[in-house]
Amino acid sequence: MNLDEHSPEPSEIVVRAATVADAQGVLEAHFAAVHSAAAHYPAKFYDDETLDDWSPIVDEQRVQNFLATWKPDQEVMHVACLDDFVCGFASIYVPSSELRACYVHPEATGLGVGGRLLSSLEGAARELRLGWLTLDASLNAENFYNAMGYQSDSIARHLLPTGRHMNCVRMYKFL
Repeated sequence: MNLDEHSPEPSEIVVRAATVADAQGVLEAHFAAVHSAAAHYPAKFYDDETLDDWSPIVDEQRVQNFLATWKPDQEVMHVACLDDFVCGFASIYVPSSELRACYVHPEATGLGVGGRLLSSLEGAARELRLGWLTLDASLNAENFYNAMGYQSDSIARHLLPTGRHMNCVRMYKFL
């Protein structure tokens, strides 16, 4: 989908709880966000091998792996949608109060999708009586999270599923 053709208003973007049917769209948004060459996206901060380990190509096997490991009883995930297009997603892992993801498809940049997703998840975290959220932010995302009220704590190394480590910033926010 090319959002330029539609020119969406922010109110047309719906943020809701993710379902199994969103798996493909979530992974496609993740892949596009990680591999985008836009100035504020990860490709300007990490090498190709790290990007490929962080978000491999979306195929049927990746979708099946995602569905097999997603635990909706422990992880709250919300998606932002424009019609049937998943233009972003975010999730928190409840047992550790960890914000695990907040990604916006490059075609939806500048529409407030990331802020809306984060606000929605923070509301869910408050309802679950979580007092704070922590996260390992990618180097390109630190400014976004700072603008959303998160505090930088330290530089760290985040372990990717392949065993590779990537530099990140540990952050937190009291709710």
